[in-house]
Amino acid sequence: MSRNRTFVGLDVGTTKTCAVIGQEYRGAQLHILGVGTAPSYGLKGGQVVDVVLTVKAIDEAIYRAEKAARLRASQVVTGIAGGHLQSHSQRGEVQLPANEREVRERHVGAVVRGATLLSLSEDREVVAVIPKTFATDHLTDVLDPRGLTARRLSVEAHVVTGATNAMANLEHCVDQAGLSTQGRVLQPLASARACLTPEQRREGVVLIDIGGGTTDVALFIDDACWHIAVIPMGGALVTADIARGLRLPTKVAEALKVEHGSVQFPPDDLDGTVAVPGFDHGAPVAVRRRDLYEVVTARMEELLHLVRDEITRSGYYDILPAGAVLTGGGSRVADLRNVASHVLDMPVTMGQPRALWGLGENLRAPEFSTGIGLVLTAAAAEEADGWVSGGSRRHQGVLDRLGDWMRSVVSPSTR
Repeated sequence: MSRNRTFVGLDVGTTKTCAVIGQEYRGAQLHILGVGTAPSYGLKGGQVVDVVLTVKAIDEAIYRAEKAARLRASQVVTGIAGGHLQSHSQRGEVQLPANEREVRERHVGAVVRGATLLSLSEDREVVAVIPKTFATDHLTDVLDPRGLTARRLSVEAHVVTGATNAMANLEHCVDQAGLSTQGRVLQPLASARACLTPEQRREGVVLIDIGGGTTDVALFIDDACWHIAVIPMGGALVTADIARGLRLPTKVAEALKVEHGSVQFPPDDLDGTVAVPGFDHGAPVAVRRRDLYEVVTARMEELLHLVRDEITRSGYYDILPAGAVLTGGGSRVADLRNVASHVLDMPVTMGQPRALWGLGENLRAPEFSTGIGLVLTAAAAEEADGWVSGGSRRHQGVLDRLGDWMRSVVSPSTR
């Protein structure tokens, strides 16, 4: 019998907290019922630094989403982000018992667990393991090894680790807000699920998710995530530069960045000005467009060069024919796509959540990619009867049906 299934994605960011409530009937398309946002003041660089302020932001975002959806949220899927994340390329290998020559699910589970055997300090833990390719004896680039005859099974995997305390602090804030954590998902993977196409992931693409405090870089090749990195710089730093350099209130600087900021100077308006409220009881201040352009361009070009360095460091720069996709609230700067294409020397497109029932055009914006992606990931995980945080479509046939061992590799929650 069909039943309603409700999912709540909670994206707790450095500058904004976003809650998304979605619902579907089994086998039906996901319907977005409500979205709520609230400003965040309790995080720095994607990590909780003030519990009270973070809980307040969660409360406000959840309340607004509940009001729009006309239902109560009790458990959420949270995004994992922040500069504490580290990625590692790992290899796992198992020898099949002498009396067993057919690869079974337990063998796949064992080899993936083997890839997570890192020498970690007590304050770090495995967040996600992402199989890239399997191999059996002399066969390589195996998509699904189950059922194959082999003596040896190996896997090349991308393993992401995080600071235990950073993740525990976020979960504590969720708990203090009266919610339980259903699962945890890497934010760049959630954003990718929301705004990348299967063709892009297959051909080779880099997702650049510019948040408030950090920028996530995720490379997808052959429909698998091959590399993830976090750059400790985001849109909030651009806002801070505007506020300090032009001596404006932070809220005014943010609005000025979104409404008038650009990284491509308009030649027909070299000395034009924009009137904005200043510190003197809101008295208007004239800001030269030239000054705003110089501040925004300097910081965004610096960020893009760091992104290019990270892509080059990954070793996959030359196998990304689909280019780059920009998303996240920090990507909403006029003409950023053109400048990014020049700096990265590859085609660049703007990414936004794909069309879903109930998702109006005003919500199909890059700042909602992670929140929408969290709901989509939650729905896919429940359908598969197991959390596959980090699983790619390429290996979904394997991972979807291996809930038991995946839960031992990537737990739904630390609680």
